[in-house]
Amino acid sequence: MHRFTFVLIIAAVILAPATVMHGTEEAAAQPTAATDDGFTFFVIGDPQVNIPRWGTEGTGKTIDMMNELPGESFPFGGEVQRPRGVLILGDLVDDLHNAENWARYKAFFAPDGKARLKFPVYELTGNHDLDLKNSKDAMSPIEKDVVQRNRQRPTKVSTCPLGYHYSWDWGPVHFVSLNVFPGNQPRPVYDRPSPWNNPRRSLDFLKKDLAERVGDSGRPVILMWHYGLTGWGREKWWTLEDLQALKKAIEPYNVVLILHGHEHAYRRHQWEGHDVLMAPSPQFDRNPKKPETISRPKGFVVIRVRQGKLEVACRMADGWKEKWSKQIEVGKKTRSE
Repeated sequence: MHRFTFVLIIAAVILAPATVMHGTEEAAAQPTAATDDGFTFFVIGDPQVNIPRWGTEGTGKTIDMMNELPGESFPFGGEVQRPRGVLILGDLVDDLHNAENWARYKAFFAPDGKARLKFPVYELTGNHDLDLKNSKDAMSPIEKDVVQRNRQRPTKVSTCPLGYHYSWDWGPVHFVSLNVFPGNQPRPVYDRPSPWNNPRRSLDFLKKDLAERVGDSGRPVILMWHYGLTGWGREKWWTLEDLQALKKAIEPYNVVLILHGHEHAYRRHQWEGHDVLMAPSPQFDRNPKKPETISRPKGFVVIRVRQGKLEVACRMADGWKEKWSKQIEVGKKTRSE
């Protein structure tokens, strides 16, 4: 739905190529040491491309902001590094039946960074990327293309049997992408049956992935999906059973951050003791009744992992906004500051 930009800095970390698990193929991840500068990544939510309705000028300008940011001063000291990638938290398009919208998205964002955005993207789907006309088992064209794009990401990913949900490692940090939400069954939306709202057994993938690729190592884990965990984003799109199952599934692990989109704004809160960040959409949409106006750039999140810290700063079109950090030591409890 909306746009959510998010920049995190994660501390002195070790950058390692992850191994691949496509379908039932499995291989243990073995992170290797990199540099003392750790790594940086950017985060946005909800590009929700709809060319005729509200245009994409603001998204294009936010992409230009991202491309130009490396080398600038970072609020926690030093300079913003070139990001390992940009996480995009769902609702990639607004109307998936207009092929021009998906073509514009792919002109903006590419798994290999060879698009208007000059950095690789690690995206997931949101509710607008699902086909409301489909049965619960049929994949939308966007879902099918995300499966293909998962094979092109520069950091090799481990996937579910469908090739849809995936995980990877940047240094000691393990990332898991779960698309619309972690669950095993389609869920009602606004209390109406919605067979299209299908998580495609992402909860099963999460459990298996964490058990096999993290285990009892205490490694930091960052989870990402689309639906929110507070307010409207939680009340209209989840069931209590989903939330209870999610809490139980991640309780044994060192989950240092949960990322989601869906509401087009930046917000930080906690859910069941876990730090949660909602990423902004990349643009302020124009009024569809006034097509002569143009959409405006909004922002994104920058995250750096370095020297045992996760550092997060929100970069909006008019400059740096909220910043926040926490310690993320492997095998130990984390502490927010």
